[in-house]
Amino acid sequence: MDLLTWSERLALPCRAVAKLCGWLLLVLMAVILYDVIGRRFFSTGSFKLQELEWHLHGAIAVLCFGYAYVENAHVRIDLISQHMRRNTRLWFEIVAIVAFLIPFMALLTWYGYDFTLRSFQRGEGSPGGVGLPNRWIVKSAIPIGAVLTIFGGLSVLFRCLAALKNPDLEPRI
Repeated sequence: MDLLTWSERLALPCRAVAKLCGWLLLVLMAVILYDVIGRRFFSTGSFKLQELEWHLHGAIAVLCFGYAYVENAHVRIDLISQHMRRNTRLWFEIVAIVAFLIPFMALLTWYGYDFTLRSFQRGEGSPGGVGLPNRWIVKSAIPIGAVLTIFGGLSVLFRCLAALKNPDLEPRI
């Protein structure tokens, strides 16, 4: 199997989760509308609704980092790289992925898993008991998002390596 095939296979889970998160954005919008209209016109609303908004928003953001990296939709500072030659830019990206992205996301996966596990074991819920229970569910987005970001980083890494082998290939970085 060639590098581009591996790149596409690693990008698949990132894209699938991003598609799911797109639907979750509609759920988030409905929750926000219900909460705002209820508070404004019917004197209703609850801490649970507000926490659900925060949890959905946070989970969507964390779970889509890998997709953003695969699609080159993340924030990038191109002041330096825009003046680099193509191959230098590719090597710069490869080194950044191997030296920074993967190790940091591996640590985030490791500690995020422990963070989630402790929350599950303790039956952690909202402080004061007025919000949502089972806080481990939203905390699980941290290690899952980190693994997806590793997949996205490896996908881009393989695209860069393929582009180094084939000068006609544009790697989208």
